[in-house]
Amino acid sequence: MRTKLLIMGLIFQTPVELNELDDRIQVIDGKLILRTYGLPMIFWGYLLAILGVMFFMILAIKGPLMTILRGDDFINMILGICVLFLFIFGPLTLMAFYFYEKEISKKGEALLVRHKVFFIPFRTHTASLKDQEIVLEHFLDSPNKAALEPKAGMKGFENRGYFKLIAKSKTGKNILIDRNGRRGEMKKLKTLLESY
Repeated sequence: MRTKLLIMGLIFQTPVELNELDDRIQVIDGKLILRTYGLPMIFWGYLLAILGVMFFMILAIKGPLMTILRGDDFINMILGICVLFLFIFGPLTLMAFYFYEKEISKKGEALLVRHKVFFIPFRTHTASLKDQEIVLEHFLDSPNKAALEPKAGMKGFENRGYFKLIAKSKTGKNILIDRNGRRGEMKKLKTLLESY
């Protein structure tokens, strides 16, 4: 089973049960290490389509863009540089979402949550847990109209919120471990983390 981390609608799943065949969950010297799974193959198809469209857009505007960049009109040069940055950093930013990985490791009271892009850590949270306290909380920003005024056939449109797994550290700092719309998945992850 897996939990999900949502970033801009992309689903990053975290393993919640030990499985010998799974390379995303490891136990090394009593230390549990969980890493999110990659995106499903359909998302890679979307990426290929987007990059293909951008490639043909670059081919279509290459000539006029080079003329603008070599020209002497300052405003047009600024616009040309902005377009050039868009075509360079747009695909890089998009690729960053595809090469995102979250790593959760726990041994005793020590917990580490690390976020990586292109295999490079960019954000790390560490905590020494207070009595191994990992709390499961329900979060509902606001119920929508389907939840406030129940009608036949509208049950699937209700905003049910999501569940957050939070580590309470000895310093009083709360660290978000993971979140998911399914309570059962979060309970399994909580049980797994508390067993190490």
